[in-house]
Amino acid sequence: MENFPVLTLADLDGWTFPGTALAVLGYPIKHSISPAMHNAALAAFAPTDARFADWRYFRFEVQPDDLPRGLELFHAKNFHGLNLTVPHKVIAFDRIAATDPAARPIGAVNTLLRKSEGWRGYNTDGYGLAAAIREILGLDLAGAHVILLGAGGAAR
Repeated sequence: MENFPVLTLADLDGWTFPGTALAVLGYPIKHSISPAMHNAALAAFAPTDARFADWRYFRFEVQPDDLPRGLELFHAKNFHGLNLTVPHKVIAFDRIAATDPAARPIGAVNTLLRKSEGWRGYNTDGYGLAAAIREILGLDLAGAHVILLGAGGAAR
């Protein structure tokens, strides 16, 4: 398996990546399998869709107090999108340019898409859970009332 180093904001100082950069941000982040998973998917898409040939997914360890500055740096360095994990899902919510209406009642975002005016935030946790329940159990949650128990941003 390819090695995916843990990068920090200091690595952005001289950042020059000629392709399309994506990243996951967290603290800690060493445990994240997102780079392996997403880079494998991008490599699988590339032979049939050349647009993905230069896309790469990185991982950055960003301390919570550094997240606002980090979001500015990633935008300035032209990262196309970011995924957020603990503890950044809630912290980023009030620090981005726009929020998808579905994320507003949750108060947390886990996916950021680069726009000219700043980051637009989404929360895909609910969509992912509903899709998994539909696919695995054959249950459609549309219109259902559910109780989700958990902790942290994913449980919001």
